[in-house]
Amino acid sequence: MSRLKRLFARENRLLWFAGAGAFCLAALAGAPASLLADALEAGTPLLEIDGAEGSIWRGEFAEVSYNSADLGRIAYRLKPAQLLVGRLAADATSADGALVGRGSLALSPFGFKAAKISAQFDLTAIRRYTFFGAPYQGLATLTAQSLEFSKDGCKAVDAKVTTTMLDSVARGWSGGPMPLNGGVDCKDGKLMLTLAGSNADGAVRVEASFAPDLAYAMTVAVEPKRAEVGVALRQLGFEGDNAQMSLRAAGKLKGLTS
Repeated sequence: MSRLKRLFARENRLLWFAGAGAFCLAALAGAPASLLADALEAGTPLLEIDGAEGSIWRGEFAEVSYNSADLGRIAYRLKPAQLLVGRLAADATSADGALVGRGSLALSPFGFKAAKISAQFDLTAIRRYTFFGAPYQGLATLTAQSLEFSKDGCKAVDAKVTTTMLDSVARGWSGGPMPLNGGVDCKDGKLMLTLAGSNADGAVRVEASFAPDLAYAMTVAVEPKRAEVGVALRQLGFEGDNAQMSLRAAGKLKGLTS
């Protein structure tokens, strides 16, 4: 009995936990990628995965979509050691769809972290929603050394965003594109997105904040140089004189495309 007690002594508990973790990892070593796909779909109702190849540790999902947005093909490689600390982490790449890029992702009960992100998203894949009454157009690009978001707040390192979402509208009004450039930062525990752009007929600035509970607030400020553009913006809900106008919105995100 004394020998059994020594085996379970405090100094040996770490070895027992490590052994149990290693046993679980070994038991899952031969599990197919479809097992992971089923688990992800069960935990994320808006996610659809039409095919899976490979193992649970290293595989590929085909025809992935989220809230009807076709993301394409996603290849992944899980990091088994992270499971021992309660974190699902993987290196992933995406191609052949609206989402093209790569990065390292980690998900835990406490929040989400992304590192070494380089991604481009085709905004036309957003079909259930509109931007000021018009279909989404253009591309959005995100690069970041790291992004963290949890109930305790957020952290952003060298996060930059560019988008051509206004180019189609700007060409219709003035004939010239209006690319937006900016970045992501954190303030008071909220993720802050700032974008700005201009062309010969005016300037636009977008400021948006996102809280850990997915509540958001957004302000779009426009400085049109042509009176007819100001009139058109007023019909979309913008307020102010035709030289300086703004539109504010707030709500709670329900998914990737809401």
